[in-house]
Parts: sequence; structure tokens; C-alpha cells
Amino acid sequence: MKIISWNVNSLKIRHDQLIDIINKYSPDVISLQETKTQDDNFPTQSFLDLGYESIFTGQKTFNGVAIITKLPYQNVLLNIPNFHDEQKRFISTEVDFNKQKILIMNGYFPNGQSLDSDKFIYKQSWINALLAFIKTKNTNSLLMGDFNIAPNDVDCHDPDKWTGTVLTSDIERNLFKEIEECNFTDSYRHLNKIEPGFTWWDYRMAAFRRNLGLRIDHILASNNLINFLKDFTILSDYRKLERPSDHAPIMLTLSF
Repeated sequence: MKIISWNVNSLKIRHDQLIDIINKYSPDVISLQETKTQDDNFPTQSFLDLGYESIFTGQKTFNGVAIITKLPYQNVLLNIPNFHDEQKRFISTEVDFNKQKILIMNGYFPNGQSLDSDKFIYKQSWINALLAFIKTKNTNSLLMGDFNIAPNDVDCHDPDKWTGTVLTSDIERNLFKEIEECNFTDSYRHLNKIEPGFTWWDYRMAAFRRNLGLRIDHILASNNLINFLKDFTILSDYRKLERPSDHAPIMLTLSF
């Protein structure tokens, strides 16, 4: 089973890159964040032509998430249950693979802006609502997306520079640990103990060329799936393209 997650930072701009990824890797499931696409404008037909159905919730200019899959699916959610939120940041569905039901949860976690901002309070509220939900959904589950959290210093190109800032603060890292304590494992770090595995590089300061990155995009697997985790690849070549997203796609392979 092959899963790809990608903050596309505009599906309209990155559409052809996504089609190339599908043709090259033939993933079973693709989770997208920051589609920035209203539902009426979602390019469902181009994915149908490749054998994929699309589930999505979006808005103009900001946010937006989608799950694209060639597997049978059911039980779609378009928001975190019991959390009123006009921002389109969460989507989930159950897919059928080899007679198993796997819950796919896709989130575009709030950035938080700064530690003293209302947006940071919103980020904490959003994650706490997610925690309440995943405590009941922690078997045969994959939680993925742009978490906007670098969990440890190894996930940051310059820990001293980022100390006490949004994305790397103790508050955010503790929330990430709370997610793991809900019976989830960071699949990249489980398979790669040493390599930083950056997934995001600022457009400024030649950050990608200088590898000034952060690992803030993740796929967490419920602990009962640990033995099926086989490979995790960061598709960083897509960050080298003209008009790239500032995030690289990430790909997890499981062997059932």
C-alpha cells in the first residue's frame, strides 16, 4: 500500500506536477493540503481519467484539503467532529485494502503565526480537538498532513535559531507527543533514525539549495501497523521544479 501526502500550496498551480506523481508512483491514496480550491473548481475529471476518485473540502485562496484514491472508500468526514471551524483543514475516510479497512486522516494543521498570537491559541484548540477525535480512532489508522510542527531538534536545520519560535516550541512539540501517546508512531522517524528528513524549505534565502529545512510534514501510523511500515521517501525532486510548492511530497509504503 502506497500513501502520498503533499502540501501542494495551490492545486491549480501544482496540478500537472501531481499528475506526474500519480503516473510515476501509482499511489493508492494521496492526501493534499493547501489546495486553495473551491469545491466547484476541483479538477475531479483529471483524476477520474487516471482511475482515482476525489474527496475534498475547500475554499478560495486559503486552506483546503483533499483525499484522492483508487481504493473503495466510505465514512467521509469533512471536519474534526465536535469542533466548529470554518477553515477547511481536515478530511478523513476509510479505505478498503486487501480486505482491511484503513482510516485515512488528512490535516492541514494551523501554522500559529507567533507564540503570542490568537492564531497560536487557535492552533492549540484545533490540535486538542483532533486529539479528542483520534483517541477513539487509533487502530488501523494513518494520520498525515502538514502538521506545522518539527517534533525534535534533529528535524530542524538550525535548532538554536528556531528555539522558542512557532513550529518548534515546547508547546507544539508536547502536543505532537500527545498525538503519539494516542497510540501513533511517527513513521519516518521509525524507519530513519538519523537523517533529518526535511520536507519544507522557505522560498526565500535560497533555503532549498542550502538545505535550510524543517521536517513538518508527517505520516503517523497507529501502533498496530508498525510491522507493516516498509519505506518512507521524501520526493524532494519536486521541490527543484519551476514553480514548486515549498513542501516536498512524502510517500509511505506499507506491506500487508
